[in-house]
Amino acid sequence: MKFVFSDHRNNSQFYVMKVNKYSVFIFLWFSCSLWCFSQLKVESPDENIAVEVKIGEKIYYSISYKQERIMEFSPLSITINNNQLGKEPTVVNSRTKNIHQKLYPVWGSRAEIDDYYNELIVDFEGNYTVKFRVYNKGVAYRFETDLGDEPVIVNSEEVDFRFEKGTKAWLSKEQSYETNYEETSLDKPVVDSFNNSIDKIYLPTLVLPNEKVKLLITEADLHNYPSLFLQQGNDNENYLRGTFEPYALTTKRGGYNDYFYLTETAAEYIAKVNGRRTFPWRLLIISEDDKDFVDCDLVYQLSSPSKLSNTDWIKPGKVAWEWWHGKVVEGEKFIGGVNTKTYLYHVDFAAKYGLEYILIDAGWTDKYDLTQVNPKVDIEKIVRYGKANNVNVIVWCPGHTLFNQMEEALDFFAAHGVAGVKADFFGREDQTGIEMYEAIAVATAERGLLIDFHGCTKPTGLSRTFPNIINYEAVAGNEWNRLDKDKVTIKHKVSVPFVRSAAGPMDFTPGGMRNVQSGHHLRKVLPEVHGTRANESALFVIYNEPLKMMCDAPSVYNREEKYIRFISKIPTTWDETRVLEAKFREYLVVARRKGQSWYVAGISGDNPREVSMNFSFLEDMEYHYTLLSDGPNSYRVGTDYLWQEGVASKADLVNIGMETGGGFV
Repeated sequence: MKFVFSDHRNNSQFYVMKVNKYSVFIFLWFSCSLWCFSQLKVESPDENIAVEVKIGEKIYYSISYKQERIMEFSPLSITINNNQLGKEPTVVNSRTKNIHQKLYPVWGSRAEIDDYYNELIVDFEGNYTVKFRVYNKGVAYRFETDLGDEPVIVNSEEVDFRFEKGTKAWLSKEQSYETNYEETSLDKPVVDSFNNSIDKIYLPTLVLPNEKVKLLITEADLHNYPSLFLQQGNDNENYLRGTFEPYALTTKRGGYNDYFYLTETAAEYIAKVNGRRTFPWRLLIISEDDKDFVDCDLVYQLSSPSKLSNTDWIKPGKVAWEWWHGKVVEGEKFIGGVNTKTYLYHVDFAAKYGLEYILIDAGWTDKYDLTQVNPKVDIEKIVRYGKANNVNVIVWCPGHTLFNQMEEALDFFAAHGVAGVKADFFGREDQTGIEMYEAIAVATAERGLLIDFHGCTKPTGLSRTFPNIINYEAVAGNEWNRLDKDKVTIKHKVSVPFVRSAAGPMDFTPGGMRNVQSGHHLRKVLPEVHGTRANESALFVIYNEPLKMMCDAPSVYNREEKYIRFISKIPTTWDETRVLEAKFREYLVVARRKGQSWYVAGISGDNPREVSMNFSFLEDMEYHYTLLSDGPNSYRVGTDYLWQEGVASKADLVNIGMETGGGFV
């Protein structure tokens, strides 16, 4: 009989042969088991982050940052066909790898990503593996199974994050991605009430394990599997536990406007999958520097590479959009609405300012049959007129209708020459719900169509695999200024880049022109937005939106032609990004480069702030600049802003003031 063990310290293997002296064999086996497998360790390339893996009755791992533990030993397991992989585990082999490579996104915050990590791979009896990757900015782990090609049932997955007493977290305020974040203590103040549970926490979630370090939880490379949510139980422990929507056996129409397919009967398991597969990465972004959360590519780095051989047709850009401002038309001899003239009017506006797209939102087609077009909308004429003016057309539709009618609807769209689809109102994140996104991504890519997911799940890296996925919503964006005057506050706007943006691109839709510092009035026609004009303008640089909707009315923009020409020239994807200054929920300054031009923007929260701009990142040459900043009266009149032009070089240090809810670009 021969036993194989792995020494994780030098990746060597050695053999223990069965001999007549059983006591010698037992001693060697027992010693080797403890020595090799009781605890494994892997560190980040810069050695700041360390993961320790402890093998006992379960698989446990802990995380330390600069030699201080920030997450306690937390269990992980996955139960397949009622067999818990990770319970009483036996290690067969372990090994480490060091990877340092370059990645080249089709679009994003930079043209080149430095992908650098150490990986610990642990193989277990039962034909499963757990991989841990440790980057300079975080930690991820995933399960891999080799259980054959037959389907298996995933009963559950144990995903735990355990912290010390005194830990706080910024959790989603509502059971929605379109929410604010609120600080919540993970300590239980009234344990004996047994009424402290939080059932469904949406990701990303930002945890503060100590006074210096922050830790953001999300996931990556999610395919054919339900989304991860978190919950907090009623026990006296600072745990956040993973939870999943069960597999839907039957569904029924429901939700807003009957757009959704809601679970009617659910299985007692979460997924049906192939027995040989990889599972999603459980990701923790970790840093004591707030800048690292604003500019982090780890979700992208952990996700599957692009499956598209040709991506030249994928064109990010800006979009003239009619829904947010209420289809307002001024100074024309027709009534604005869901009609051909309104969309031709938007094409003219887009062409005038070099915008790449217009969006035809809800109402242009039947919600149950996407080939039945509203007779007031001549889609062929609009597309033809757009192409003649170098403006492409994106069309809206309900996500479930698109999924159910996918081949017919997408062939219809493609035949009419549209450039992309905005699919909305998904409303489910069980396994089938997540499969819908990939199926739509594949089908649209086959027809050369962009896809913008709205009313959807969070991004988990699928836009790397299918870069025609040009945006996700999953954020409380400007549309909520029509629905809730207290949601998209200045504090929210300055928090979003530190939490939501870490997951990937988002459809926030900036560009509101009625900027108010107080007394926000709820309006569905020409809504107001919180903060100053300079604050709203800075979002065009700061927010990661490769397809950026310009939400306000053409007639409103036309009244400030210098302003709209300035904003319309800002790119939506970048060759280089640097976060110059950042403090969570307080302020942020970001510099992005496209070609030879740099775009620098800042936003502030509840307090005025002055920032000192150090231009040392510039090339050794003079740059001509145009600056839009808060005006002297913007503390009470949000629309007050100033222009300034000049020359700057890398040796300059420039002070710029931002009002409460202010900014500059």
